[in-house]
Amino acid sequence: MNYPFEIFLGLRYLRSKRKRSAISVLTWLSVFGVAIGVAALNVVLSVMNGFDEDLKSKIVGLNAHIIVSGYENHPISDYNQVTDIIRKMAHVKAAGPYVEGQVLARSRERSLGVMVWGIDPDAPQAIADLNKYLWDVKSSALKPPTTAGTGREERIFLGAELARRLQVSAGDDLILFLPILEPTPLGMMPRSMKFEVVGLLSTGMYDYDSAYSYVTLSMAQKMYQLGDTATGVAVKVDDVDRAPEVAKEIREKFNGKYFVQDWLQMNRNLFVALQTEKWVMGIILSLIVLVAALNIINPLTMMVIEKTKEIGILKAMGGTDKSVTLIFIFEGMVIGIAGILIGLLVGFILCEIIAKVPIPMPGGGMVYYIDRLPVKVDPRICYFIIPIMSVALCFLATLYPARQAAKLEPVDAIRFG
Repeated sequence: MNYPFEIFLGLRYLRSKRKRSAISVLTWLSVFGVAIGVAALNVVLSVMNGFDEDLKSKIVGLNAHIIVSGYENHPISDYNQVTDIIRKMAHVKAAGPYVEGQVLARSRERSLGVMVWGIDPDAPQAIADLNKYLWDVKSSALKPPTTAGTGREERIFLGAELARRLQVSAGDDLILFLPILEPTPLGMMPRSMKFEVVGLLSTGMYDYDSAYSYVTLSMAQKMYQLGDTATGVAVKVDDVDRAPEVAKEIREKFNGKYFVQDWLQMNRNLFVALQTEKWVMGIILSLIVLVAALNIINPLTMMVIEKTKEIGILKAMGGTDKSVTLIFIFEGMVIGIAGILIGLLVGFILCEIIAKVPIPMPGGGMVYYIDRLPVKVDPRICYFIIPIMSVALCFLATLYPARQAAKLEPVDAIRFG
């Protein structure tokens, strides 16, 4: 095979037996250093990307993509009409009215503050796909029993962590104290209602499982004495990235009559913080690759010292400074690219292991929202941006020893080699 003599000599120098064994050791250390840096960068960014995606999917799965509500928390009286109009709009997958409020839940053991959602049990998808997270029951279990004596009319779903903290399970009774005062023989007291727990749900997100409960829309209207009004209308779209666009169309459709927010606006601070953290971690870990790439300087410099006489002879025979520079740049790039390829392979294997063998998160989801270590490889970052950046850093590291080799004078190199 015919190829430039610079490549031929570079390969010969790499394969030749070393007078100084330290050069071989430093060469392998440089390869492993680059490999470790690339693998670490790939794994950490993939885990952070997985955390971002997992959190995003759970937030948009457990909440409406768009919320339409009255200004200053005023309820919507014509919610059925609003819902029908929104359902006919492009890209809208589901829409439904809801009632949202807070209560104090009391069991035999303790009392806790709880968020209550009133939903349509036959079509809860606009708020959350409850059937995906419920244990052993369907969302229709919220509806009052059709036969007398088969259970309470007041029924409720609880998050699994909330049920654990209240020490209740399916079939137990729970008293809810509402933020509405009513006269009693003992004076004004908070209104209370007794509910039957008919189902538990687990989403994998501690904040939701420890605070959320669900009742029927009509029961929530009765609880908060809303009559035929609702807190708002929840909307799910066929593509979450279209939510801002659909939200804008809803505002224009109703001429700004209602307060419309998409999921990005409701969670902007969280996702901006996650994106910033991802970039910061990427920059910090890139320094590992930079340090590893700079280690290529050591074996190349020692190789230049070892091959001083050969460099002098090559230049005396007509070799140019450019040719000598290219020889050592090629050697350094072979070392760097070998490390990059090993790092990509190791990073890919580690990501596959993390994806297939769940690693529990500290606190079981209480601290990090999720209960396992997620991972999602982004090919654009892991197999395009990181390798290109690493190759560029390795190239920069080869320039100094290559230039030093090119500056050698033939006579001095042969005499003192």
